[in-house]
Amino acid sequence: MIELEEKRGWIERFFKETGTSYDDVVHRFTFGIDRLWKKKILSKMQAPRNVLDLACGTGILTFGILEKFPQCHVTGVDITEGYLQVARSKTREKGIQNVTFIHSAAEEYLSDERYDVVTSSYLPKYADIPKLIRHLNQMLEPGGIIILHDFTYPSSKMLQKTFELYFKCAQPVGAWAYPEWKHVLLELPEVIRKSNWVEELTQALRNEGLVNIQVESLTLQGAALVTAVKPPHSEPG
Repeated sequence: MIELEEKRGWIERFFKETGTSYDDVVHRFTFGIDRLWKKKILSKMQAPRNVLDLACGTGILTFGILEKFPQCHVTGVDITEGYLQVARSKTREKGIQNVTFIHSAAEEYLSDERYDVVTSSYLPKYADIPKLIRHLNQMLEPGGIIILHDFTYPSSKMLQKTFELYFKCAQPVGAWAYPEWKHVLLELPEVIRKSNWVEELTQALRNEGLVNIQVESLTLQGAALVTAVKPPHSEPG
């Protein structure tokens, strides 16, 4: 298991100076597939009222939720203030009222609010997963759903070669076009290889009594989507 201190180090190196270019980079370096992953997350929701979006970053998923479900309220939480500044700027530009952004590590966030949906994209590999799920279970409404997505290292040998080739090509191009992303592109492959977040997450979900746990592999085993439901008759956390 990767120590939380090491994960925090990754976050500090990767995201301190990359907020203003994040939207462009994530779109270009996933060849637009990030948008498809976000749509997949949105497809798992049914008329949510109060959504918690963890590691919301610049708000790509946050605003996607609000566009599809304009009557709901979304709380976006992120550990990096620079990313939240970008998200808040978008909020002003869009004139949106029903969104709140909070500066916090995902697993440290605990509120009296109750959410019927919790989402996150690219969080699990950086998180203290048992603590994260323990807190989410306390905040999740009975019958509510958790939807978490992140990169994964392929199990297929052939797809592992594709993974390695992709980063071998992306690293020099990215370092030239986006110098602030040089360390991310160099270190991210090893982060993904070392992480076993899917196994850790599914175990934590079971330990907290969540049900209907489903794992969906995405895009040549390059990512995964994990969903789970709090039993409808559970006592509030």
